[in-house]
Amino acid sequence: MKSKKEQKAKHETKSGKKATAAAPAVKSRKQDAKPKRTIKQVVIETLAAKSTATNGEMIAAVKAEFPKSAFKDSHAAWYRSQARKGLLTGTPIVIPAMVRKQSKTAN
Repeated sequence: MKSKKEQKAKHETKSGKKATAAAPAVKSRKQDAKPKRTIKQVVIETLAAKSTATNGEMIAAVKAEFPKSAFKDSHAAWYRSQARKGLLTGTPIVIPAMVRKQSKTAN
């Protein structure tokens, strides 16, 4: 192990001053930069515009803005459930129950 003097000498430059780390680069935001939109925002807007939006309509809205998204029926159902409980916006969104198709054998 090196002595304290050897360690200290290593950090000093030839002029006798201690070397300082360069200031970290600061990322500057563009003036015209818009905040990023999220799938959550798209779903909230879709449900606010039409509370009876189907899973297909929600998927279409999400895919229109995020073409590479893997958004599917189960995701739409989860967002609908969260919106109904008020966990997306802070206040519950009134969403009527989905009408399920009856099977032909139930007649």
